[in-house]
Amino acid sequence: MRPIKRLSQHFLTDSDLVRRMVDYADLEPSDVVLEIGPGKGIITEEIAKRCRVMAVEKDSILAELLEAKGIKNVEVIHGDILKTMLPKFSKVISNPPFSISGPLTFKLFEYDWKTAILIYQKEFAQRFVAKPGTKEYSRLTLAVNYYCEPKILEKIPAGKFFPKPKVDAVLVMLKPKKRPFETDAKFWELVNKLFQHKKKTVRASLLASKYAKSVVEKLPKELLEKRVVRCDIWDVKKIYESL
Repeated sequence: MRPIKRLSQHFLTDSDLVRRMVDYADLEPSDVVLEIGPGKGIITEEIAKRCRVMAVEKDSILAELLEAKGIKNVEVIHGDILKTMLPKFSKVISNPPFSISGPLTFKLFEYDWKTAILIYQKEFAQRFVAKPGTKEYSRLTLAVNYYCEPKILEKIPAGKFFPKPKVDAVLVMLKPKKRPFETDAKFWELVNKLFQHKKKTVRASLLASKYAKSVVEKLPKELLEKRVVRCDIWDVKKIYESL
């Protein structure tokens, strides 16, 4: 069974890495683990030794092959993870397609869970832990850190996959945290607009996003002159409340 390029399939081949992934999740027999894109089942089988697994697979052939194995503690859900309503789960362990990293991460934030151990493209994951003022700092940084505490656990060489991806990968732990304050759709719309011009000052970014100058100039001067790339979530909150 060869990987399908259009599904961004890169099968994990290192069983030692798989065991470390499962160990990082600190599983209990009562846990229910969500796995996205189980592929040939190398991670699935290791998780199933310790607790239940819900494996969501878009590729119908792989889903049927995994079901045919009849692994105890495994429920195979054939479907697109981005379009599937998920039953309750407590943890996530997965090597998902890099092509869905963004929407998948935000879909996970819609559910309640304790720990996620995920493989991401290195360049993408570095934005999770970026500091204000750095090149990697982005709206993704703000959003991920609003919902959870991210930690890069280890780098994964391309040789651990088949076929080898053209990008570096890392193993990431996400731990949900108490949200610092309530937000709504308009708050995140503001974040998106600001970071479309993240190298500009807050004033220039807001004006470029078609906010009225009379409204923009009501913000504190020190905030207006701050570059967007140096703004943290609390700065955005002040801007949102002022607007």
